[in-house]
Amino acid sequence: MLSFLQEKGIKSYITSSSDMEKINFNLSHNDLRQYFAGIVTGEDVKNNKPAPDIYLHALDIAKVNKNEAVIFEDAPNGVESGLNAGIDVVLVPDQVMPSEEITKKVTVVKTLADAIPLFE
Repeated sequence: MLSFLQEKGIKSYITSSSDMEKINFNLSHNDLRQYFAGIVTGEDVKNNKPAPDIYLHALDIAKVNKNEAVIFEDAPNGVESGLNAGIDVVLVPDQVMPSEEITKKVTVVKTLADAIPLFE
């Protein structure tokens, strides 16, 4: 998915509740840094997920509006945050599946690769 988005010229940003040290560790150990135009953490905003702040801040940094963005999430708090920000959310479930009420409001895929057709 990251290669596909990069090839299409679609910028990707990390928006994570984790701190920058943990994010940088994961990026460097998985050789993924080159795929992201920027990183926004919970440290960058007043209210962390499920508040919409982190996604609204990412929109400002990316200089795009809500209609030009898509959020990929794996956690219930992140899904709620994206919905609270008014941005389309694609859910790739990880350990905890959000409630049926929430999943009715988002696109659910099994893997990130399954989301590629959304961009073609």
